[in-house]
Amino acid sequence: MLALDSLPISVSAPVALIPKNRGLSGQLSPLCERLVPAGSTQVAVRGEDVPTLANAVAESGRSVVAFTGDDLLDEWLLAGNALHPGLRRRRIAWRDPRAIYGAPALSLIGESFTLLSEPRTLRVAVCDRYRRLTEVHLEALRKGGVRLEVVPIAGALEACIASGVTDLIVDIVVTGRTVAEAGLQVLRVISTSDLAVLETAP
Repeated sequence: MLALDSLPISVSAPVALIPKNRGLSGQLSPLCERLVPAGSTQVAVRGEDVPTLANAVAESGRSVVAFTGDDLLDEWLLAGNALHPGLRRRRIAWRDPRAIYGAPALSLIGESFTLLSEPRTLRVAVCDRYRRLTEVHLEALRKGGVRLEVVPIAGALEACIASGVTDLIVDIVVTGRTVAEAGLQVLRVISTSDLAVLETAP
């Protein structure tokens, strides 16, 4: 559990929660100039923690503007959480010309499309950070007759297929270079993610 009082936040200043995840932080420079109020206390946190901390700041009665990925916010909501009623959510389009799907894409990845028609149980390595979003998609595949067993993994997902631990992985694809270098391909795009902005309502 994250403790708000452990963060370097002034009691009176507006708070800006800035994700330190590499992909997210690279999108934020022009937005911060426009959306972060002058005099704000800026705090760098993991994008996954932004919704929890934004709620805590709003609960304390202070102004907050917070940035994260739509996918991370949706995962947090699927876990049974709810945004503080004093917060509003806005979506801002992800702008990265390198992204082959226009934005970071949570994707089902494997060696071949034929895997999805095999009459056996396929093992799928899933990053725990996107477990609930992934399960929604996998359930649709299961209803279509694909037998799947989820293997939660913290990182290095491509190695799961190379080592024979799993048949498929679910991971974020931006440029697609890592997927191609591993001799894999995107079989399904589960979802794409824009930027999510949480801010106290005026």
